[in-house]
Amino acid sequence: MARLGLRGGFFHPTTSYSLPDAVANAALLAQQDELTSEALHAVFHKRAQQLWQDRAFFRLLNRMLFYAAEPDQAYRVLEHFYRLPPAVISRFYAAQLSGFDKVRIFSGKPPVSIGRALSALRRSAA
Repeated sequence: MARLGLRGGFFHPTTSYSLPDAVANAALLAQQDELTSEALHAVFHKRAQQLWQDRAFFRLLNRMLFYAAEPDQAYRVLEHFYRLPPAVISRFYAAQLSGFDKVRIFSGKPPVSIGRALSALRRSAA
C-alpha cells in the first residue's frame, strides 16, 4: 500500500506544509499507467526517498533553530531569516532553494553562538 501525506513523509521538514506535496503526488498519480498497490507503493516510496535526500538542508535548519538557539532567543533565527529577499523566502517555502540561497541563509552575523551552532550541527540528522 502506498503511503502518502504526513505518514509517507510528504511534507516540508521546516514548515510542515503538506499541500504542495499532495498536489505533486496527485499529478504523479495521474501519470501512472499501472495502478496496482505494488506499483504505486514503489513510485511513491521512491519519491519519498528522493525528497528525504533533497530536503536534508531543511532538517539542518531545524537543528539550528531548535538546538543552537537558546529557547528564549530562537526568535532571532527567524528574524534573520525574514530579512532575506522575498524571492529567497518564497523558494524556501517551495522547498526549492538554490545553493546560493542556502549560503545566504547562513551568511551574515550569526543569530546564535558559533559554539552552539557547531554543537547543533553534530546532532543526529535523523
